[in-house]
Amino acid sequence: MSKITLKKEEIMARFGGMGFHNTEANLYRQMSEHQFNEVVAKVYRELSPGFSRMWGGFPTWTKEEMDDFAEYCEKMQCKTGATIYLTGHCVRYHSEEELCEYAKNVADRLSYLIHEKGLSNLQIYCMSNELSLDDWGDLNFEMATFKNYHTHLYNEFRSRNLPVKLLATDASPCERWETIEWAIANGMVPISGVFGGHHYVNDFEPEDLEFYKVFKRHCQDVVNQLKPYERRFILGEFGLAQAFKQGKQNINGVKMDVCDAFYNGKEAYSALQVCEMALAAMNAGVYAMALWTFTDLPNPEGMSYRLNKWGLTRWDGEDYSPRDWLYAYGLLVKYLKKNGKPFTVDTDDFLLRCGGVVNDNGSFSAAIVNRHEEQTDITVTLEGLCPHQAARVYIYDSANVPRNAFGDLQAPSFMAEAVDDAFTLTIPANSIVVLTTDYVDRTPAPVLNVRKEDGVLLWDASEEAVYYRVYRGETPDFAADITNQIASTIDTKLSVLEDGYYQVKAVDCYGNC
Repeated sequence: MSKITLKKEEIMARFGGMGFHNTEANLYRQMSEHQFNEVVAKVYRELSPGFSRMWGGFPTWTKEEMDDFAEYCEKMQCKTGATIYLTGHCVRYHSEEELCEYAKNVADRLSYLIHEKGLSNLQIYCMSNELSLDDWGDLNFEMATFKNYHTHLYNEFRSRNLPVKLLATDASPCERWETIEWAIANGMVPISGVFGGHHYVNDFEPEDLEFYKVFKRHCQDVVNQLKPYERRFILGEFGLAQAFKQGKQNINGVKMDVCDAFYNGKEAYSALQVCEMALAAMNAGVYAMALWTFTDLPNPEGMSYRLNKWGLTRWDGEDYSPRDWLYAYGLLVKYLKKNGKPFTVDTDDFLLRCGGVVNDNGSFSAAIVNRHEEQTDITVTLEGLCPHQAARVYIYDSANVPRNAFGDLQAPSFMAEAVDDAFTLTIPANSIVVLTTDYVDRTPAPVLNVRKEDGVLLWDASEEAVYYRVYRGETPDFAADITNQIASTIDTKLSVLEDGYYQVKAVDCYGNC
């Protein structure tokens, strides 16, 4: 019997949440109502991420572009309360006048979004992605230029009392996190409210059992480096091996910026590695993190140079289907919540990687990555915390992925009762398990006034609903279940072509339906 102990400390730092880089934010108008309402927004609201990184704050951003961006955020990050971190792109400026004008233009645009469009959760900004200016990563070797840009931004933000923290340095990969040491040594702590970096796992296969401790140590090193200055560290992008760095550079000149695991037959299994990467970061003290990405970028056209396929949901023509990682990392995003307080974790089993949070209401959630090649018996003991109800147990079995055509998260596999503050479980080989007492056991109120008008199914909005599931049957009293579900959506209408009888059910924030 393997043992895990989750200790609630008397003093615990808050966690900023897990989330995504949301590339689709800048493509909002390109999405159809079907893609946005039934896939992108529906999945996002169900996961309720606590953190979001996006492209934005460009010095040349137009009002129309900002209004589109704000409308997207109102339906996404503002619904979930996610902290927004924007990374801008800019060109090289040479004169003091140009730099002052640049800082003013950025501040004007951030101020517009915050004060006029109401995006109060826009809290973090960096002038450049991965220290890039003329070329990718060139500011790694020109850090004084990076500091100069951020100094001008800081002075402009401060003069306006703009509530946005600057992030340094956004470097990638972790070998370049040494730029944070430069930033500390060269006076950037006072102008940097938070620090961050990126990493992709190009040097470890998904089967590698050493990666967890190696990556955790990298994260611990930078977290410890920042502790004396009372600054937190954010993992602004993370992901697994990039195909273009695995000898698959391009096809006829089109760069393969895709997740290698999505194309080499390891999609289901590799979810173990991406989840242990997230747990390693959280256990190391990382404040928040964003997986690259939430949704694919659409297929390139013409002579576009890059194919970018990293999303939990696809964007391949009209294929918007979910990938397997949704049912693994998605569980961590949903239950290891923003503002939770991470447990101190201890285990006697090297092949179990665990992390968890306790919430202010006394509920807790814990995630376990099981690297054993066989079914495993475990005991999870809580120290300093008494569970107030049985735990729901969610399972991602990499050999039997709980896929859903509509991207709905899996239901609990079973309930676990604590005995002397300990849960005893038997979990599948190569699996991810989440146990949580963060729920209310209830059935949402019935959805009212379901009717069909001119080929459109309509219903009244429910205050309890995060999203709706729609079912079709042949008789008025048919039993609604997964076999006759036809859609999931955030909308209160759905185009329907077939005759028959329809039911609509609300799904609440706890997954009750």
